[in-house]
Amino acid sequence: TSSVLSFLQHAQDNVARSRAGIARPGALPVVSGGVAVPGAVMAEMVTPWQALCNSLHNVTPANAADLEKEIVASLPKLEPRQATELVVKSHAADPLRNASLLDELTRALVVPIPRFRSSDLTRLAEAFCSWTLSISSAGDDNRVRLSEAVKNYFNGLYAEVSLRLMDMALGDLARVAQVFATVGVGGTKLFASIARASGARMDRFTPGELVTLVTAFEKEGCFQTALYEGLARCLKANVRDVTPKDILRAMVSLASCGIRDEGLALAIGDHLPKTAIAGGAFTMEESVTLAWTFCVLDLHHDELFRAVFAKMEDSPLQESQTLCQLYEIHLTLSKFHGTSYKDYELDDETVQSLRTHYRKNYVKVKPARSSERLHADIADALQQVVDASVATAYSTSLGPMVDIAAVASKSRRSSSSSMPVVAIDIDGPHSLIRSMDPLENSAVAGPATRVRGEVGFRRRLLQKCGMTMVVFSEDKWRGLDGSRDRREFLRRVLRGAGGAGTGFSSTGLAFRGCTPGVYYDMSVRG
Repeated sequence: TSSVLSFLQHAQDNVARSRAGIARPGALPVVSGGVAVPGAVMAEMVTPWQALCNSLHNVTPANAADLEKEIVASLPKLEPRQATELVVKSHAADPLRNASLLDELTRALVVPIPRFRSSDLTRLAEAFCSWTLSISSAGDDNRVRLSEAVKNYFNGLYAEVSLRLMDMALGDLARVAQVFATVGVGGTKLFASIARASGARMDRFTPGELVTLVTAFEKEGCFQTALYEGLARCLKANVRDVTPKDILRAMVSLASCGIRDEGLALAIGDHLPKTAIAGGAFTMEESVTLAWTFCVLDLHHDELFRAVFAKMEDSPLQESQTLCQLYEIHLTLSKFHGTSYKDYELDDETVQSLRTHYRKNYVKVKPARSSERLHADIADALQQVVDASVATAYSTSLGPMVDIAAVASKSRRSSSSSMPVVAIDIDGPHSLIRSMDPLENSAVAGPATRVRGEVGFRRRLLQKCGMTMVVFSEDKWRGLDGSRDRREFLRRVLRGAGGAGTGFSSTGLAFRGCTPGVYYDMSVRG
């Protein structure tokens, strides 16, 4: 009996040790098939790929060059899964993260791209993208500079992914879209295809996947209404289950395209003030940015704004951009929601300080050089039409800039402290976002566009503050024949903005070249 009990105790000890991952003393390691082999033999059975991966945990500048050669030499012999793992581990090793090895890896892997599973291609794309960002700088167009080898790899990846869009897992689709938007490969053609592929499976995305996909569209400078509205519906239904960070990313993307949803604003306003804002899940800067997106989208939730301003009492702002956003929030609340805002309104000294900071640090999206030349051309034509000083890239007394401004002649041209008599904004690539909506694109000649949310917001704010705004597109101006037609066009749009009258207007602004004694009232509208 004692021998049986001893045997059972011995067996139970072995089971407990195996569950804890502890080998019994003197036991041989067990490999597949239940065959026990000595430790020395086990060491010999480690594959070269496993040994190489293990060596990546201890990379130093001294052995980095030898490891790079070994990695490049081993890639053609590896299965796609192993090659993917090796690249990801190489990217994680700081001494190996250099341009030379990146070029070698992308050259070696561009041809076998079709052999890789979509999940592996996604991991490779993210690793190569992150690697590129860590060693590259942005060009004049704010796009990441790619070497020829890296560019060839991403072009090959684009060609392969285009064939797989309907078969890719939704998480992989969202992540690879983020990569393509970051490196600037594929363009609107790819994103139009992604929009179609995602639209067919919209209800199967998780909230996090939709946020990742939509932020990729925002980064690419395009949008699809159904996709953005689908994101709003998804967040509205799952607001308590979505992380605060994802809610903020989503609201920034929705604001960039001007896609507003009052139901979503209500759900966020009811949930986040007590959790993310007062509870500490948001930093002070993130709280202000969330409130700013509400202003951009012309949404209001008093409890949310009160929570943000209450948080500022204990958490001062540091970031320059956030201070500019706070100033725009103040303008919005004071002009559109003055009654409720009085209870927690910023004091005059703080507002003056914010305005000064805003005027010094706010930077409007810089137009392309071709757009800047066109703005100068319009300003020259405007100078021939109105009896006023004309300036481009004009900073108003409130702070926000306009493309072109006509200021009463008594104001100094170099001064930016006066409200212009009329402000002209020219819609072009710097202010427009491209639509991927198929119905819109088929109904108009050329690609459909819409004004970026923050651009429309600042125009709305300036108009509410009493400024007369005139907006037309670059294409409209280019389509006019000759200087005479352009001057007549300006007279027509200015009359439409300000209304016509006789005698001197309240601003004293007169059209040149018009019937003597007849002036067009350019006074601001209430």
